[in-house]
Amino acid sequence: MTSSDYIFLVLCGISAALMALAVFARPIAKPCTVLCLLWMGAALPVMFFMTYAWRYVLLFYLISGAFGLLFLFGGRRP
Repeated sequence: MTSSDYIFLVLCGISAALMALAVFARPIAKPCTVLCLLWMGAALPVMFFMTYAWRYVLLFYLISGAFGLLFLFGGRRP
C-alpha cells in the first residue's frame, strides 16, 4: 500500500467516526451531525487537490454511505 492509500483510509475512518458519534453520542449528536456534513463537503476538494482518481472519490462516498446506513439503520439506538 502506498501513502495515498493510507490517507484514503484515514479519511474514511474520520467519516465513519463522525457518523458513529452523531448516532450514538446523544448529548453531542447535533454538533456531530453538522460536523459530519461539513466533513463530507470538505472531503471532495481535499481529494481533488491530492489528485485522487475519480474512482477513489466515488469509493470514499460509497464507503461513507455504507457506514451511514450501518449506523442509522443497523439496529436500535442505545
